[in-house]
Amino acid sequence: MRFQIRLLPRQLFAGAGTVLTTVVLAPLIMLRSMFPRSAYATYRMGRMWNWAVAKFMGLTFSISGAEKIVPGSSYIIAPNHQSFADILALFVNLPTPFRWVIKKELLKIPLFGKALGATGAICLDRSDKERSVKSLQEGTNKLGEGWSVLIYPEGTRTPDGLLHAFKKGAFMMAVQTGVSILPVTCNGAFKVMPKNTLLFRPGHITLSIGDPILTKGLTESSVPQLMERTWQAINKHLNPAYDPFQRNLLDT
Repeated sequence: MRFQIRLLPRQLFAGAGTVLTTVVLAPLIMLRSMFPRSAYATYRMGRMWNWAVAKFMGLTFSISGAEKIVPGSSYIIAPNHQSFADILALFVNLPTPFRWVIKKELLKIPLFGKALGATGAICLDRSDKERSVKSLQEGTNKLGEGWSVLIYPEGTRTPDGLLHAFKKGAFMMAVQTGVSILPVTCNGAFKVMPKNTLLFRPGHITLSIGDPILTKGLTESSVPQLMERTWQAINKHLNPAYDPFQRNLLDT
């Protein structure tokens, strides 16, 4: 309990700040989404929400390899999924706009869910295979014109900070469209905010962008090899021993 009590003021501050930011920005995001040509403006507002929440939580970020992303190009962004905190890191730091593949339960959160849907997020129903296939097809349709699609290949958050087996969805989309896969490794988010808890600690999260993996000309028979190659590219930069609290003055 000592850990929880010591961080209670920060938890309350971040909670209040997140609610306030959501109340202010969510209606604006929903309003802007009504205009077809305002997709980028809506995305920037969503990015602003993530930036504000990260600030309230006391999170800082750094990114390496961003120069590997070609401006105006589309990618299937494939990061490891450590916690809610890595979502903030990706939205704030990735220089390419993207649509996010989410689980349908997130859309049920009052106000936040409506705004999330308004940003063009792609809803995935994991209990209904047919609907999941349709959702991934929707993601395929949204690729292009500089937009990318972000999908967590593990399908869920890691329970232990390590990289686990991948699901096929992102890779089927890749071979069907010929769009390159962009492997991204996140370090620190698991220790900042482990799975199955809303408690967090202020800390520093790093993102490492890997070399884009070309998929043009590949077929469905290439999916297993593509999955393995992407897994290795992400795991190569994964450092379970990384301490996200060393740089944080609040925890010294």
